[in-house]
Amino acid sequence: MGMGITPFALADNPATYFQLDGDMKGGTQEKPDWSDVFDSNLPAVGATPKASLPSGFSSPTFVVDFFPATSNDNSLFATGSKDTLNITPGWQCKKTNNVNDKTDINNAYAVAYINPNNHLIVYFALDVASNDGTKDVGFWFLKDPDVSCPAGSGTTSFVGNHTDGDVLIVSEFTNGGRVSEIKAYRWNGGANGSLGTSPIASGGECNGDAFNVCARVNTAVLNGDGANADVPWLVKSKTSNPSGPAYTSSKDLDIGMFFEGGIDLTAVGISGCFNRYLADTRSSTSLGATIFDFALGDFSNCSIGAAKACTQATVNSDFATFTSPFTATVTNSSPTGTVYDVTINESFNFANTGETSCTITSNTGDQNVNGTELITGTPVKVASSLAPGASVTVGISCVGSLNSFQNAIHAAAGSAPGQSDITKDAVVSAVSASACQATVTADLDITKVCKGMQLVAGTNGLLALQTDVRVEVTNPSTSNQSVTITTPVDTKVSTLNQVDCITGLAKSDLVLAPNETACFLGSYNPTNADLVNPPSSAAFTDGVSVTGEGSINGTFTAGPVNATCYLCDTDLDGIPDVTDTSD
Repeated sequence: MGMGITPFALADNPATYFQLDGDMKGGTQEKPDWSDVFDSNLPAVGATPKASLPSGFSSPTFVVDFFPATSNDNSLFATGSKDTLNITPGWQCKKTNNVNDKTDINNAYAVAYINPNNHLIVYFALDVASNDGTKDVGFWFLKDPDVSCPAGSGTTSFVGNHTDGDVLIVSEFTNGGRVSEIKAYRWNGGANGSLGTSPIASGGECNGDAFNVCARVNTAVLNGDGANADVPWLVKSKTSNPSGPAYTSSKDLDIGMFFEGGIDLTAVGISGCFNRYLADTRSSTSLGATIFDFALGDFSNCSIGAAKACTQATVNSDFATFTSPFTATVTNSSPTGTVYDVTINESFNFANTGETSCTITSNTGDQNVNGTELITGTPVKVASSLAPGASVTVGISCVGSLNSFQNAIHAAAGSAPGQSDITKDAVVSAVSASACQATVTADLDITKVCKGMQLVAGTNGLLALQTDVRVEVTNPSTSNQSVTITTPVDTKVSTLNQVDCITGLAKSDLVLAPNETACFLGSYNPTNADLVNPPSSAAFTDGVSVTGEGSINGTFTAGPVNATCYLCDTDLDGIPDVTDTSD
């Protein structure tokens, strides 16, 4: 069963946006050519995608299918392989030490383009080793990322399967450089489906006619030598019986040895994510033709973006650990294909950091995962699918000893349900992590008051003067960590005893939470008054100080502060005059 052209997706001629003119060079900013997509690896084989592709272009793939100076080939279809069969078990591959020049592929390449109308157009090309006779070629754009065939010493079966919407393009061209026909067919259904027998697109040469699929062949010899060679990368060609007078080297491509084409997939109702590109030579354009040589490579036109951001961390109620919130956003950055089974997993090694857990707190996707703990290396599905341009944002809360940190995620999605072949990593930058740290504060306040003076029994039956003081040490309410204090040190009191601030009963707790106070009582026997004239103004002063360590960080010191007890004058300090307690 074939699929017709989608009525609302008007065709855009592929040659409008790319130089489909039978050569590899001479592109412009508006219409690039293959040399604008790839950099040659000369003198080695192959080419590498340019670091910066022309605007709108993506997914470049270049496959080398020959060995210089030999006739070996590691990727031939074995007898019985047919395009009409599912890949497994219908396709097999083999190696050969003596490939047929007429059916031998040198290089195959492809690139994707999104035009201003948001149509997905794919461009494809190959160069061959000979132009003997009429040539028939095919190009598969496959969605299953697992399609491969590592040929062994004998016949080896392909792995992978067809997916609904796989596309086969077949064409025939002559050694005179003319494209006789070009058609595209759709695979309907999955592994148990079939190749539609009615073409979804038919076209001809890229000559200005309004085709949604078209192709061109070189009509002049493409010279491979010299500084401005027409052939940017290494090729291997048959040098006997050249058909063009300029054809003099195995680095040249004679007339009819270079084929290129393009198809507007959106216009013919094809969408989704493609992952593999296979070019082949064949006996005819018939769907049941014998297929010979092939070149297979990656062609991933779908992608995702991932971002990880932190927000302000806070100190927890234990005053020792932090809650560090993050958001993880995964975006389908594919121009036309839906991605499936979107997952995230933590790539942060908690075991080495003291972190206890990271838990999902919110999710804009369609999966109910709130409260799910993220375990390092274990993916959590957050969305069943994302349309092009759509995003899913996940809120994450991490609890542990780190005050914010460079948290990282590994995001994955599938080009088809059940796959996880599209990945992206994201990490919070060191600068952002630092900016998101909680501000940890603490301090100590200390006060000291005179609680009065007493006459107490001294030694040898004599009376002695005793000064009583009270010391209060407070971790202020503005603090967000506890502070463990030492017993305050007084300049005259040898021992300060901690008591409950309300009941006055003995207590032993030197750990102060925010807004908590520790109280201490002590006394000493003064000897020399600070003031002696007049005698009624005699007073006795002592000082006290304290230190503490924050539960998270910091060493804090308060004091010294003084307290003065007056011997007689209650008007000076509000404390009664000396009380006789010696009896």
